[in-house]
Formats: sequence, C-alpha cells, structure tokens
Amino acid sequence: MKKTVALILCALMCIGLFAACGSSSSTPDSTDSSAAEPVVIQLGHADAENEEAIHHKMALLFQKYVDEMSNGAIQIQIVGSGQLGGERDMVEGMQLGTIEMASTANMVLSNFMPEFAVLDLPYVFSDYASAYKALDSEAMSEVIERFASEKGVRVLAFAQGGYRQVVGNTAVNSVEDMKGIKVRVPESDIYIDTFNALDAAPTPLAWAETFTAMQQKTVDAFEITPAVVLSNGFYEVCSDISITNHLFSPNPLMIAESLYKSLTAEQQQVLNDAAKKAADEQRAWIEASIEEVLAALEEKGMTVNHPDLSAFQAVVEEAGLYEKYSETIGSELIAAVMEAAAQ
Repeated sequence: MKKTVALILCALMCIGLFAACGSSSSTPDSTDSSAAEPVVIQLGHADAENEEAIHHKMALLFQKYVDEMSNGAIQIQIVGSGQLGGERDMVEGMQLGTIEMASTANMVLSNFMPEFAVLDLPYVFSDYASAYKALDSEAMSEVIERFASEKGVRVLAFAQGGYRQVVGNTAVNSVEDMKGIKVRVPESDIYIDTFNALDAAPTPLAWAETFTAMQQKTVDAFEITPAVVLSNGFYEVCSDISITNHLFSPNPLMIAESLYKSLTAEQQQVLNDAAKKAADEQRAWIEASIEEVLAALEEKGMTVNHPDLSAFQAVVEEAGLYEKYSETIGSELIAAVMEAAAQ
C-alpha cells in the first residue's frame, strides 16, 4: 500500500513539473510574438500609383520615414487610384473610423470646415515660400486642432501639388482668351467663382470623369497642376497647358482622430515627425521638378503658354471674391494667414 501511494505521489509531482516547464517556455514566446507584430495603417489616395504622381510621392515618402523612425514597428500600407473611394468619401470614412489615413486636395476639407478655404483663395500666394509660411502658420495649426476635435480628422502635414494651370485644347494667352471656355472644375464654390470672375464657363465634374470628358469634348479644358497632367497621361487628349497660376494646391495628409488617439505618445510622434519630413521633401520635389515636367509635356506634343498673370489677378480682385469669402472663412483668419505668408 505504501509503495502504491508513493508511486502515485511521484507521478503527480512529475506531471506538475512537466506542466510548469511547458508553461514557462510558452509564455515568453507568445509575448515576444505579440510584441513583434507591427502596427499596420492603411493610407489611401485617389492619385495614380506611380512615383511621379503627387499624392503617391507623398505617400511613399511618409511610408519610408515612418518605417525608419519606428524601426519597422509601424508600417504604412498605401492604397491608391481611388480604391478606397473619392477624396470626399475618404474624409467621411476617417470621420467614421472606417478609413485610417488619406491624402487629398485641400479644397475637399472646406466642405467640412469652411476655414480651410483660406488656402484656396485665388492669387493670394505670390511664390512657394509664402505659401509654405501660410501652411505652417500658427493660425492654420489652430484650424487643424479644431478640425481634429470637432470633425474627427487630424491633418498631420501639408504636402503640395504646386500651382494649378488651365489645360485643354485652347491656348490661353490673356484674360480675354478665357471667355466662354467650358472648364471642368472641382465641386468647390471658390473654384466656380474664380472661373466665373474670369468669364469662363466653370463646369463641376468628378475628377474620375475628366479624362473621358476631354476625350468626348464635353468640356473644353480643365485645371490642375502640371505633374498630374503628366502622370495621368492627359497629353493624349490635350494640346495646351497655360500657366495661369490661379490657385495654389495644398495637399493635406490626414489620419482619423480616433486612430490617432488610440496610439501611444511615441507612435504619435513618429507619425508627426515622418509627416513633416515627408512634406518638406515632397514640396521641394515639386519645386525642383516643375520645369522638367513642363519640358516633358512639350516633348509629348503639348504647347506651354505664359499669359500675363497681373491681368488675371486684377480681374479676380475686382470681382470681390476676397470680400465674399471673408464672411464664411472669417476675416481675422484670412488676415492672420496672409500676415504669416508675408513674413
């Protein structure tokens, strides 16, 4: 009997020992596996997925710097070509938390908060340097914080598309040449009012329909930055690009505020720093490449026209657009942003 009890006790001790060994060896492995899993964040845009496309270029730079700064702990997954929807759809998705990040044109944001339209006023930035001062100003930082807290979307940084030009099958060498031209514009009041002031016939149309509209001659022209003309092959259906510089095109890189708040302070800092570094590099890239882009468009058979911009600016000022939009944007904000740009 004593031998039987001793054998049973011995067996129980062995089972306990093996269980303890198994538990101690598996716990670190599972912990290490969990810690090694990177945070994956999806970044959408509606641009072409090539390195010459302005939004994709920004996305690639951001992806690179996030990876470097986080040592691979945060990974950015780029989803371009409008696969997540149009630009407005993506902003709405970030509000709902169904889309994590997006890069869009600034004009889209004025649909959600009119103050962003201060950056879309025609002929307010004389050069790139003044535009950057406005984008990075304290006044715009306050707008960004309000957008995050009130609308649920945080702007991490502003990249750019450069200045927007008139593109089509008609040469624009003077304000008079704009008369009656049916120009595709985004669904933005400022864009519509700008071209009405220039005596054109602005036609709001979805970006995805623009190429076909030019092919079918539904519109005579559209307006966009030269890099987009090149990267999307519009030289196949357009003969002229006229350097009107009517609007500067900031491109905000955004994240859903709900996602941003769920990250650690260290992870947030990585995204902030990577966005700023990527935006600085993307801005410089646009500036450095503009002449090269225009030369490439000429090689593709397009004619580049250079009208006198002072006449365009005078027409816009006489139309009273700045006074009109001071009511919706806020005269104090316009003054603060313009003051920052002039410094």
